[in-house]
Amino acid sequence: MRKNAPALVSMIGLWLAPVMLLPGPASARSAASLRVEHDRLAYRFAESLEFELAASADQSIDDIILRYTIGSEAPRNRRIPEFEPGKRVVARHQEDLVRGQIPPASEIRWWWSLELADGSQVETEPQSLNYLDQRFDWELLDAPDLRVWWYDADPDFARSVQASAREALARLQALYGSEPGRRIDIVTFQSQADLRPALIDRGDTYESRLATLGARVADDILVLDAGTRSDEREEVLAHELSHIVLNLHLEEPYIDAPLWLDEGLAMYVEGPLDAEERAGLESAIRNDSLMSVRSLTSFPGDASLVILAYAESQDLISFLIESHGREALRELLDGIGSGEETPDEALERVYGYDQLALYQAYRAARGLPPALAPKADAATTRRGPALEDRGDRSALPLPCSGAGLLLIGTLALAIRHWLLID
Repeated sequence: MRKNAPALVSMIGLWLAPVMLLPGPASARSAASLRVEHDRLAYRFAESLEFELAASADQSIDDIILRYTIGSEAPRNRRIPEFEPGKRVVARHQEDLVRGQIPPASEIRWWWSLELADGSQVETEPQSLNYLDQRFDWELLDAPDLRVWWYDADPDFARSVQASAREALARLQALYGSEPGRRIDIVTFQSQADLRPALIDRGDTYESRLATLGARVADDILVLDAGTRSDEREEVLAHELSHIVLNLHLEEPYIDAPLWLDEGLAMYVEGPLDAEERAGLESAIRNDSLMSVRSLTSFPGDASLVILAYAESQDLISFLIESHGREALRELLDGIGSGEETPDEALERVYGYDQLALYQAYRAARGLPPALAPKADAATTRRGPALEDRGDRSALPLPCSGAGLLLIGTLALAIRHWLLID
């Protein structure tokens, strides 16, 4: 049930809350003298985080550092809170947020480091909470492999979502040859209006016309509009879980699969193309207007080509499986995922051709003549290693690696659904 107004959620420490000792002179004595009155995080969903620590000691508390993480493998953030040194302090820090910056259901974990007048240092025990939209009274169906968050529905709804997700994961394991290796959170909303604050802001014009039925918002979190088109729930779940499993299968965080592979696999697992997608693909084959594989390494800028991009990507995966089987596809994914091969190098090793030659082979399989050879394309999806995070960050981390590509992908998926709806 919805609440009338957003409420602040707090994690409050008890008087004499435990502290952790850090190396330093008289650390045991200093820790024993530190008294924590409260240690809390209050937030307004998609607006702000507000950390506050009240503590006292037998000597002056001269320095305080706040540290926190967002998500299971997120970098550590370091902040200097506002406070007045003294034997009793109240330290506060506020972070302003934008929509979609922190995925719903993310675990926020925080603790404080304090330096006392004698130079000793202590840390408070870490606190944590799950970040969820306070407009709703959330319920949780918990399991080691899948957690489903829901509201305004009975438990059978959550069990149905969990069962559909497990069926999709079984199909994905058979296709990819791997499991996620971690628990996945599925956060269900009952409408587009309910879901919107959890997504990156795309502007009123887009959002008044587009329907985003689901999106991968972190490495292990997906959001789902379970109410707008409930008949498509299983397809959307399979599609988004494919993105999660594939990206977890890639061993290095700086690797992104090309669009035709990532979206093609998601479409393949989702099931057969619908009538409009099939018609668009058949028209492109009939009129010899297919998009090259190179052009499908990212989403087309022309919204009218989005449906074809999805349909052709799925058909490319179908072609690879039909011609070489699933084992070869798994070898391709392993090669790209290792970070030691570019997509072209992995394709050449497994199939004997790069993306240019793949396009020619695909065209031939669909009864089309060879295409004119395009100019060499130096584009690659291999990127340099991620920069090491040393804790001094001026902004909150984006929800996941490749977050820019994730935004574009979510937008394109929304355009696809909008075009199919209209």
